[in-house]
Amino acid sequence: MKFFMAAIALLACTCGPAKLESNLDTATDTSADDRSWVTWEECGQNIGENPCNFKLLDHEGEEVELYDFHGKVIVVDFSAMWCAVCINIAAEGDALVARYGEDNVAWLTVLIDNEVGQPPTQEDLQRWVDMSNISAPVLGADRGLIDYSANTGWPITSWPTLVIIDQEMVLKHGINGWSSAAIDAWVSALL
Repeated sequence: MKFFMAAIALLACTCGPAKLESNLDTATDTSADDRSWVTWEECGQNIGENPCNFKLLDHEGEEVELYDFHGKVIVVDFSAMWCAVCINIAAEGDALVARYGEDNVAWLTVLIDNEVGQPPTQEDLQRWVDMSNISAPVLGADRGLIDYSANTGWPITSWPTLVIIDQEMVLKHGINGWSSAAIDAWVSALL
């Protein structure tokens, strides 16, 4: 329950304008990341837009932000634990990162549902990592991250939904379902 409440708190400010807010006191905390490269005032989840930042907990209980991966091609895999295709492609992220190098590509799996359609717990996320034998970050979210209109969330209409973001944080491609060839071609073309 503690994880679920923390995840809800983190999601409360996830899909808004790219004017970043932080819980960190930057006057006293020098570890706060410099986001001076963020030059846009609005964000969105449609192709050609700068995606809105999100901050979620990973399988180790650490906060991970989408913007942490600026400078890399980012593949975001929105999945559900009950989705058979999602389970089958879980290890594809590690293979893609190994092929192109972790300095060039990041793969983030965002689990929206556990096996019974509830927001995943940290134990669920760790079980996904262990089952798939992967090292790529697995993040926990809930259906609050979804907005079919893409006005306040991600337009996820099926499982898995994958999006490709370039090094300058522009959404370049999206796919509902899985195509290894398409993902590989899109990532390769951006490098």
